Amino acid sequence: MMQSLPTPATPAWLPWQEAVVLVVVLVILLAVRRLSTARLGDGIRARLLLGVPWGTLLTMAGVLAVYLFLQGAWWHPRDPLVTPFRTWSYFYPFGMLTGAFTHGSQGHITGNLMGTLVYGTVAEYVWGHYPRKRGVQTFTSLRTNPFARLLAVPVAMFVVGVFSAVFAIGPIVGFSGVVFAIAGFALVTRPTLFLGAFLGTRVLDLLYSALRYPVSTAAGQTRFVTPWWSNIAIQGHAIGILAGVVVALALLRSRDEHPDTLRVFFATLVFAVAQGLWAVYIPLGGGRFRLFRWAGTALVFLLALVVAAATVGSDRRFRPSFDRHPASLAVIVLLVVLGALSLAAVPTNVVDLQADQLPEDGIEVRDYVVTYDENVPNAYFESIWVPTQQAGTSVNESGVIVASAEREVWIAAVQPGRLAVNGEERVTVGGPTWRESVYANRTDWSVLGNASVYRVQLRREEGQSRTAYTSEPSTADVILDGRNVTVAARQHGFDVVVTRGNETVGQAPLPANMTRTRIGGLTFERNRSRLYAGTDGTRVKIAERRQQAARR
Repeated sequence: MMQSLPTPATPAWLPWQEAVVLVVVLVILLAVRRLSTARLGDGIRARLLLGVPWGTLLTMAGVLAVYLFLQGAWWHPRDPLVTPFRTWSYFYPFGMLTGAFTHGSQGHITGNLMGTLVYGTVAEYVWGHYPRKRGVQTFTSLRTNPFARLLAVPVAMFVVGVFSAVFAIGPIVGFSGVVFAIAGFALVTRPTLFLGAFLGTRVLDLLYSALRYPVSTAAGQTRFVTPWWSNIAIQGHAIGILAGVVVALALLRSRDEHPDTLRVFFATLVFAVAQGLWAVYIPLGGGRFRLFRWAGTALVFLLALVVAAATVGSDRRFRPSFDRHPASLAVIVLLVVLGALSLAAVPTNVVDLQADQLPEDGIEVRDYVVTYDENVPNAYFESIWVPTQQAGTSVNESGVIVASAEREVWIAAVQPGRLAVNGEERVTVGGPTWRESVYANRTDWSVLGNASVYRVQLRREEGQSRTAYTSEPSTADVILDGRNVTVAARQHGFDVVVTRGNETVGQAPLPANMTRTRIGGLTFERNRSRLYAGTDGTRVKIAERRQQAARR
């Protein structure tokens, strides 16, 4: 599909443009500070050590260090190692421990770090580094020690991260579960401040884009694009926000605080809608997904209502009583839903792949197998019940397949459409201390009036290419002197097959560039990317080699 994409102008990176943006922003912020009568710094310093959210910053530093050094983005900015860090299975505990703290790309980690900074600052402000009760002095106990309280923030975020990874459905990667938990905590405890912070993320996003791309030129590009919502771990986000809400309610109850219910409702609804929590979908296989927008819309409104109702507190009209202890019905609903969503992940996370489930023909890189195939059962989902399939059937996949029985990995890492558009794609596999790339190359010939013919080759770095897949032959929609012409992909190239009726009258390799040859009574001539067939003065373009996007 065509889409307008920003591409840096020439020169792409001019320091003076960055400087202009920074100077203008800083001057305006200082001017606003001088014009304002409020002394925000005093209030922040009363809650945070030196007025800085140290716990949030420590968490961000840890996540960034994992991305740069464990995933190798410091040395390979455009190709961080991702596959071994996903939450593939409980039988692969390494992935369960690292999945929440690793990321798939620079844009992925940037968005999560921005969310952590903004929402984490609000949450840490609510928590505070100093005791809040009157008469209680600092450093009198562990609970009143500011250093212990600020260290509790990254510890809590780590625990939430492991929780979100262990109970996420499928092989997820990313800190977004924790970000949603922090947001859930913040929107319940300080809904108005949270909404301001939420809008602040949009400002930060603009500032980041202005600094990274000071000047951009919009241009049309052909790209393979999947639906944006198909890349969202919606269940992981849901358990994240619910976990944050539950922790926030517990803190409010301990402090006997009751935020404004209407503000909580509005903050929850705005955040849930803006962050796509309404995008309820299921995979259909073959790169297709089904979105239930009607159900998702109803669910986000219901979520906002339940979260807001849980903050009513002492309103006896809304809750039953158990042994004289107040128990909000809304809180019970939240706990039940959180438990149900978490337990739903268990069947998907007990996948145990066996060696005989791996592709038989592929490039082996230590414990990995990399190959290309189309419309084959996804071994990872073979034991998982999928609502759109009948019992006992699997979700079929196509593309560059990466599998490892040792790590419980089976994934179509590159879709066929993406490989067809780009021509060449790189898949990186590895572990904490090593990595290696495998390159997939697709060569296409578009046949007159019929489907394309293509073959896919794979090679390791500095290795020889080997053909992993050949498509079905394709016959041109033209008859020359009573003959049909078919182009067929082979292990070592492409053949031209000439038939008359059901009889093959000639077959030979596709002629080299700027040469001609005679096959089955027809003359074939190749002129760069075009293949012509002729007889008795008639010349027809039979096939044309497709031009893919620039190779990387």
